[in-house]
Amino acid sequence: HPIPLPQPLAAMALFASWRRGLSSIGSNVSSLAGGFLRPSAPRLAPKKAKAKAGAGAAGSAAPSGPAGSGQIFNIYAERADEEIKPDSWYPKWLWQLENPPKNYGELTMMFVHGVDIEEATLSDYQRFLRQHRKMVIKINNLRLKRSKRRPGLKIT
Repeated sequence: HPIPLPQPLAAMALFASWRRGLSSIGSNVSSLAGGFLRPSAPRLAPKKAKAKAGAGAAGSAAPSGPAGSGQIFNIYAERADEEIKPDSWYPKWLWQLENPPKNYGELTMMFVHGVDIEEATLSDYQRFLRQHRKMVIKINNLRLKRSKRRPGLKIT
């Protein structure tokens, strides 16, 4: 009488037999798991090489490989570095990336109250509209949530 395996081990045995390419799986699962449940040999870390006494200083060894391979950031060692072009060569939008975008408060002051409206751009206005719609949705959801808890509470 074979000893029945616990459910996870039986599934693992079935999977192992499937991986081995068995065409028919018999009812005796424990016989299929015979090779699968054997303990494996312990895996140890590779042994460290001992330093040779006559090797010399550690920094004296030159990097092996083509010229420039000792550089970390030059992944194309055989190619010359790219030259830096003047600022006028690059597109204008590239220099706008280092400026953080205006937040909702600044955009509200600009488009609702008119502060610095002369410096407004179309992208600023579109950003304001997106953020304003999002804020209106949040306020409406908050209003609906509170009205279910306390019907008499009015948020204006």
